[in-house]
Amino acid sequence: MRSDVALTIGAGVAGIALAVYLVSYAVTRHEPVEWQNGDLVFQTTTAFPNEMILDATASPLTNVGVVAVSDENGPTVIELSNQVDEVPMRAFVAKGADEAISVYRVRNLTPELGVQVVAAARRYLGKPYDVFFDKGSDNIYSGELVRLAFNDIGLVLGQMVRLEKLAKGQPAFESVYDQQWQSLRDCHARNYDHETCWAYVLKQQLVTPASIAADEHVALIYSDMPSDQAALRPE
Repeated sequence: MRSDVALTIGAGVAGIALAVYLVSYAVTRHEPVEWQNGDLVFQTTTAFPNEMILDATASPLTNVGVVAVSDENGPTVIELSNQVDEVPMRAFVAKGADEAISVYRVRNLTPELGVQVVAAARRYLGKPYDVFFDKGSDNIYSGELVRLAFNDIGLVLGQMVRLEKLAKGQPAFESVYDQQWQSLRDCHARNYDHETCWAYVLKQQLVTPASIAADEHVALIYSDMPSDQAALRPE
């Protein structure tokens, strides 16, 4: 009788241990780091105009979002699709190429500052995607979202580059411009024609996700993207 009880208890303990292992595995698989407010999560997406950024920068980091953490919702990402939105981490990961991500953390970012960055990013929720990277519009793109959120704590991330360096030899971008140029507020306000407006658009400056990842103020803490994995290996 005692042996039967011992076997039952042993089986129960083993079952609990297996359940704990499976939960631990699931958490480790889907939450590869202990997320903190203000973490930056990058991925490869090729929806327009990210394909242009991919070709121009030779970097797979074409989309970036700001991580927010709460006990109720777990990790979420404030990011750009058609507009600025806050989505569950799993939804953000799922839309990237091979569901691969790279995670960067701003050095010496305190929990208090992380909360402030998240609050700043949330102020842009609902803003539409800025296809033409126009600083004069109410629209926004992913690198700009990150830059503005961290500007709120006095930290400038990434380097600005003229759009003409990215758009050169990109017929898809020119095609979208041809279709939508008349809707550009600054061009309309200045009564620019098609050619003059195009020159104006190419002078716009933007910050790319790759530029943010290369900033000295951030450090790579996790990646399952082959391009970043080498940087995680100790020298």
